[in-house]
Amino acid sequence: MGPNLLPEVFAILLRFRLHHIAIITDNTQAFLQLDLDLNDRDLTRFFWYRITQDSEGHYHTTDEIMTYRFQRLPFGFACSQFLLSATLREHADRHKFTFSTAAPLVESNMFKEDFAGGAENDNGAVTIYYELTALMKLINFPLEKWASNSEQLKAIWRCQLVHRNYLH
Repeated sequence: MGPNLLPEVFAILLRFRLHHIAIITDNTQAFLQLDLDLNDRDLTRFFWYRITQDSEGHYHTTDEIMTYRFQRLPFGFACSQFLLSATLREHADRHKFTFSTAAPLVESNMFKEDFAGGAENDNGAVTIYYELTALMKLINFPLEKWASNSEQLKAIWRCQLVHRNYLH
């Protein structure tokens, strides 16, 4: 058995407490954002009973067994957490020069789909927010449920919310 390549939760929490400004966020349905390679999909086959719908809209299972396979990485596999972490680390490493503040934080401050980090001041927190958002947007990993004790960051989020609501 090799070394644990997942970040240590305890270390993430300790680093999180070192900063004056705290920032947390969550990736929405992170595991389902990762497509499985076509060659690997056969390894995720499973059986399920065929389900039919009657004329009244009720669903019923039949005795016919169907074979399905996942197209995206499921949450429950033993390797799922590692694959998500490895994907995010590789992505951050590829863009470490463009996102010089956020990219190193992905490796040290993300556990599965959750980020817990911080900055010494509001400007640093804003930089992390914009860089991390842009970095994750490149691979269509939307970050949500942002929280911080930075009043400047909260003001930005309020403005973005008003702007989104105005456009809709």
